[in-house]
Amino acid sequence: MFPQFKKLNNESGIVLFIVLMTAMIIMIFCLGILTQSMNEINYAQQQVDQISTDELAKGLWWNAYSSGMNGIVPSGSVNIAGRSYQIVIGSPVTDATGINSYNVVVNYDTFQ
Repeated sequence: MFPQFKKLNNESGIVLFIVLMTAMIIMIFCLGILTQSMNEINYAQQQVDQISTDELAKGLWWNAYSSGMNGIVPSGSVNIAGRSYQIVIGSPVTDATGINSYNVVVNYDTFQ
């Protein structure tokens, strides 16, 4: 019926080329979606870690402040949801006006 299509299908391999190009384009799009999803997961985990360290540092600071630094371990480690947080509580520093300040540093391990 259409002789030009018969020649196109049998001799040139254009159908195979179109199928391969379509498969490659779909794979590239899937790779892009997977990469974007992994980036969002990593960003969400960073936000969780930042919130956890902030709340842990605030809690430890208030604990140290309310107890007057009596019986507070100046450093240590805490595990929360499988993540290790390293804690350092500095000794109180008195400035020229007589106000004590406490320094609480909380770090977390990013390679898990």
